[in-house]
Formats: sequence, C-alpha cells, structure tokens
Amino acid sequence: MLASKAATAPKLGAGTVIQTVVVKTDTAAGLNTTSFTEASTDYRVSITPINAANRIFITMTTAGTMNGANNTVFMARIQKFTSGSAADITSSAVDGNRNKADYVARPNNGQDANDVYHMILHGYDEPASTSQQTYGFTYRRESGGDGTIFFGHSEDSDVSYSSRTATILTAQEVVV
Repeated sequence: MLASKAATAPKLGAGTVIQTVVVKTDTAAGLNTTSFTEASTDYRVSITPINAANRIFITMTTAGTMNGANNTVFMARIQKFTSGSAADITSSAVDGNRNKADYVARPNNGQDANDVYHMILHGYDEPASTSQQTYGFTYRRESGGDGTIFFGHSEDSDVSYSSRTATILTAQEVVV
C-alpha cells in the first residue's frame, strides 16, 4: 500500500524575484522646465503584483545630453502613475527645502552638444495591492539656471559624433 502526499508549493524566500517586466523604447524627448514633468508616456513600465505583500523594485536607465548654463542642476525622480496622477515613490527622504530626487547632475564646464550623461534611477514601491502598478519618471531643472535635457539622443543634429540610445525601464516583484 502506498501513502499519498499532497503536493505543496515551495516557500519563496525573502529577496526572491518572482516576476520581471522590461520596457525598451527608442522614443527621444527633450524638456526645459523648472517643475517636475514627464517627458513622454513611452517612459513607463507596468506590472501587476502577484502578492500584495511584495515589493516592486524599479530601475530606469537612459542617456542623452544636457545643455544650459554651467552649474545648472538637473533632477529626475521615479513616479507612480497608477491612480491617474503622478505620486512620489522616490526612496529619498524629505529634508527641508531640498527636492526629493533619484538622480541629480549638472553640465560640466565646457559642455557641448555631444557630451553624453548616463542617467540611472533606482527605487522601490510597496503598493499593498495586486492591481496593475505603473511607474515612470519626471524631470526638472533648477529655477535659477537655464537649459534643456535630452533623453535618448544628443541635442546636436544627425552627424557622425551624435548619439542615439534606448531608454530601458524594469519593474521586478520581489518577495519581502
């Protein structure tokens, strides 16, 4: 006589990635704004959590150029667009008048139209939901300077030293 055993799913340990969604876009955009603004809705990634207790890790990477006055600060932060409007999920804490940001840079002295920056944003969200979650990023420059940031391309014309890069957004659901 054989004994029967019920099959049980293995318990996933904390830190286990249970799903990954990657969006790659070749959309090029540019912004010159002093308030946090989304450059393109193409720069979004959506994920539907399997378990409401899990955490969503977000990574966004792009490259391009910044033009503007020397010492003008450019900033970006991860945003959640699930409820129809942008909500901060940046991992940075509020500190006085400082802006919460996941990326900060400024053009170098002597910067020109083909000097490339590489922007990487990392953050996480604890949505406490199994509904679809949508993430992207917003950008601004400081109000005391001037200039434009270009995402996915250099600002100069189509010449041999100009560049074009993809923007890649990744969302991973991780067991907490």
